[in-house]
Amino acid sequence: MLPARALSSFGDDVALLVLMLRVYEDGRGPWSITALLVCAALPVVVLAPLAGRLVDSVPFRTLAVATALWQAACCTALAFAAPLWSTYLLVLLLQAGHVVASPTWQALVPTIAERDEVGRVVGAAQAMNTVAGVAAPAAAGLSIAALGYAAPLLLDAATFVVLGAVGVAVRATRGGARAGEASQEPGSRETFSLRSDALLWPLVVGLCVLVLAGEVTNVVEVFLLRGTLGAGSAAFGLVAAGLAGGIVVGSLLAGPTASDARRARRAILAALALALTLVVAGLAPTLWVFAIAWAVLGVSNGIVNADVGTVLLSRTPEASRGRVLARVNGMIRGSSLGAMALGGALGTALGPRATFVAAGVVMAIVAAALLVRLRPAFAAAGEPAAAPF
Repeated sequence: MLPARALSSFGDDVALLVLMLRVYEDGRGPWSITALLVCAALPVVVLAPLAGRLVDSVPFRTLAVATALWQAACCTALAFAAPLWSTYLLVLLLQAGHVVASPTWQALVPTIAERDEVGRVVGAAQAMNTVAGVAAPAAAGLSIAALGYAAPLLLDAATFVVLGAVGVAVRATRGGARAGEASQEPGSRETFSLRSDALLWPLVVGLCVLVLAGEVTNVVEVFLLRGTLGAGSAAFGLVAAGLAGGIVVGSLLAGPTASDARRARRAILAALALALTLVVAGLAPTLWVFAIAWAVLGVSNGIVNADVGTVLLSRTPEASRGRVLARVNGMIRGSSLGAMALGGALGTALGPRATFVAAGVVMAIVAAALLVRLRPAFAAAGEPAAAPF
C-alpha cells in the first residue's frame, strides 16, 4: 500500500509541474497558473462532506478501484487537452477523485496496522511521499525535454492503474457492511463528533491556523532566496532538498509508539520550534544560515504532520473515520488556499524578510496558546505540558 501511494503521489507532483510548465509555455501569465493551483485545491475543500460519507458507507475496494480508474482517465485526457479551459475542467475532475481517494486509503491504515504501529506507518508514508516530491521536479523536467508534455501525464495515469491494482490486492477492507456493523458500537458515526474530542479538535484547529500562518512564506520564499540572498538555481534546489531531508528525518523520528497526549504535546512543541526557525530563516544573513534553518524546519514539520496524523487516526472511531479525515483534509487545504492569497498581500506590503518573521511570530503565539489550551487534556492523561520534548 505505502509504495503504491508514494508512486501515485510522485505521478501527481510530476503532472502538476508539467501542467504549470505547459501553461507557462503557452504564454499565459501568473493569474493563469494561480487559477490552475486553485482548481487543484478547490475540490478538496468543497467536496469534503460528500467524500467523507462515501468513504464511510462504500466498501474500500470499490472506492479504491473506481477513483483510481477515474483519475487515470482524467490524466489521459489531460495529456491531449488543448484549450486552457479544458485543462482547468479536467484538473477539477481529477481532484474530485483525489478528495475521495485520499481518505479512502488513509482510513484503511488502522485496519491493516496494529494500534502501536500506526505511528510508524504514518511516518513511513510521509517519508516516502516526501522523497517522491523531491524526485518529481527532476522527472518532470527530464521527461518534458525527452518526450514532450503528454508522456509524463500518461505516466501519472499509469501510476493510478497501479494504485487500483493494489486496491484489488489488499485483503483488508472497511466501509459498506462493516460500517453498518460498526455503527452499532459506542463512539460510532451516529455519536462521534470531532468537536467533542477535547484533545483532537483544538489540535486540528490549531494546525489549520499554523498552516495559514506558516504557508504564507511559500509565496515569498523564492524572492528571499533568489533575490535577497542571491541563491542560484542549484543552491535553490539544494535548499529544497535539505527541507525534504529534514521532513523525512522528522517523520521517522515521530514513528515510535507514544500516547496520544504525548504525541499532541510533541507536535505543538515541534510547531514552536518550526516557528522559531522561520524567524531565523527570515533574518538569515547568509544562504548557509537559511539552509540550516530550513533543514531544521523540515524536521519540525515532519514531526508535526506525523504526530497529528497519528492522533487523528487513533482517536477517530472506525465508522466515522472517512468523514473525519475528509473534513480535516478540507480544512487544511482551505487554510493553504487562504495562505496563498495572504502570502501575496503580505509579500507585497512587508517584503520577504518581514513576511518570514511575521509568520514565525504568529505561529509561535498560536503554538504557545495551543499548549495552554490543552493543559487540562495533558493533565488528564498524565502528560504535563512542560515535559521534556
